Amino acid sequence: MLFAKMSCDPRTRCTLGPVLVFIGLSSSLLHAQIPINNRVLVVYNSTVPASVKVAKHYVARRGIPAANLCAISPPSTTKLSWAQYVASVKMPVQKCLNAIGPQNMLYIVFSYQTPFIVSALDGRSFYAVDQYVADIWDQYANPDADPIPGKFQPYYDDAQSQGNVYQPFFSFAAYRAQPDALTIYSVWRLDGATAELAQGLVDKAMTAEASGLKGKACFDRNRGPITNSVDTGYGEAEWDLHRAATFAEMAGFSIIEDSNSAEFGTPPAPTCPNAALYAGWYSLNHYNDAFTWNTGAIGLHLDSASALNPREGPNWSANAILNGISVTSGAVNEPFLPGLVRPGGTLRDLLQGAYVGDAFLRNTRWLKWMIINLGDPLYRPFANGLAPFNPPPPQTSFALASRHLLNGDSTAARITLEKPAPPGGTVINLSSNLPKLITIPGSVMIPSGATFATFAVKAAAMPFVTADTTATITASGIGQNVVLVSPLIGKLVITPTSIVSGKQTTGLILLRAKAKAGGESVALKSDSGSLIVPTVVVVPDGANRATFTIGTSAVVSGTTATVTATLNGANTKASINLQPAVHR
Repeated sequence: MLFAKMSCDPRTRCTLGPVLVFIGLSSSLLHAQIPINNRVLVVYNSTVPASVKVAKHYVARRGIPAANLCAISPPSTTKLSWAQYVASVKMPVQKCLNAIGPQNMLYIVFSYQTPFIVSALDGRSFYAVDQYVADIWDQYANPDADPIPGKFQPYYDDAQSQGNVYQPFFSFAAYRAQPDALTIYSVWRLDGATAELAQGLVDKAMTAEASGLKGKACFDRNRGPITNSVDTGYGEAEWDLHRAATFAEMAGFSIIEDSNSAEFGTPPAPTCPNAALYAGWYSLNHYNDAFTWNTGAIGLHLDSASALNPREGPNWSANAILNGISVTSGAVNEPFLPGLVRPGGTLRDLLQGAYVGDAFLRNTRWLKWMIINLGDPLYRPFANGLAPFNPPPPQTSFALASRHLLNGDSTAARITLEKPAPPGGTVINLSSNLPKLITIPGSVMIPSGATFATFAVKAAAMPFVTADTTATITASGIGQNVVLVSPLIGKLVITPTSIVSGKQTTGLILLRAKAKAGGESVALKSDSGSLIVPTVVVVPDGANRATFTIGTSAVVSGTTATVTATLNGANTKASINLQPAVHR
């Protein structure tokens, strides 16, 4: 299942404002002097001759210095324990990076038959080796995000697809040239069912660069007309796919955009012959043979386990490579929808002239997560960009500084026109489908000669929302955008999740923002007489969390008890397993 879980804290994350980038001249010039092919570290498995062969093939084809080859000797070619990952991947790769300069490298490419899964430090889940190596210096996040990474990686562009809000492309090299940039990497792998297929990912990319990437652009939505969807939850994928189709058509590709629930290749859905570009969903751990891939083809399939094993099995990635695709991406586990690479922004960046390694990373929210990218990060299908994307044209858009609010919060909105308003200005009428939830003006005037105007969006202080609620704002002649209003209470955590009855444990209440003056009183209730909790816990003024003690009484058999925390009518729950004491 691909759950549409979101990580956004309305007060601290998921905001979009103007992105201003200042690069020191000396730093920028220094990095500009390093050829891009010198900025790739190629990691191979020294115990597998075919892995060595693929690595050397890549180095030779792309003119990568031999000094950038990095040997590892992992105990498995698929999955590693945490200790094995640290000893056989993390430490050797760090050593290689230190030898040639960690700041000099932008891309890390794993060769055929290198491991791609790492067990969590606590042993309860597993992640992609590649995304752990992307943050190999642990500057972005600590291991084992629970349940998901707590913030976006710094190179990510948090596009608002429904509002048509995308930042101009900003290369990964330019990001890393900034003095305060984190030393993260765009990590890829040359892999597949055979060494020949892995090598072919490079060869086909270079052929397409020489001759041009041509063919159809196919996009497989599944929720009907785009007007049925709002840009949140599963609707985010629909809008990402719709924008990708729009961008491909603007660039001159012949497109197929299908919106019925059947997947490509399953009637009444079409097939996609001679595909150059593809993005769509959803088919859990399965590849529908509905495509013929042109040389250099790039495709994304949004599903869980889409790269469960890139070398074999029914999953999308393994079979797309087997059938001729040149670049793809997928998840080794349950990524949740926000964890996947976003197709709209990815394609837009490629059309502006981006390297594949930049475009995919720029549209991936999290590192230390579930995603592996397959292909050559130096592949640049549209080196000079395609009109009208290089330079990108002025675009009509409707942007919100934050699309995630709590009761009583406000945010700024901005309407932008492609062309300056005519004499007398342009009036944009505004409306909301939930006028009692959010307050906006009835209209906004863009003055003569101007291209934009701003206005405030305010979430009602009362009544309190008891669950995440989406409001749609419509700007006449421009389009729509959405605001998600959330309750203040965030999460209830009980650690550990199983104890011997008769002992005490601890609970933690997390709010989505700091408590106001006087604190926030959270009511607690247990559904079992064997689990004792206080009736009220106060989160102090200025804090966003509070702990409390949980007592237990004896049980004669294993019992699951649930605690409910309630604030302003909204609640969150957590469970704990009580085990009987062992008497000797």
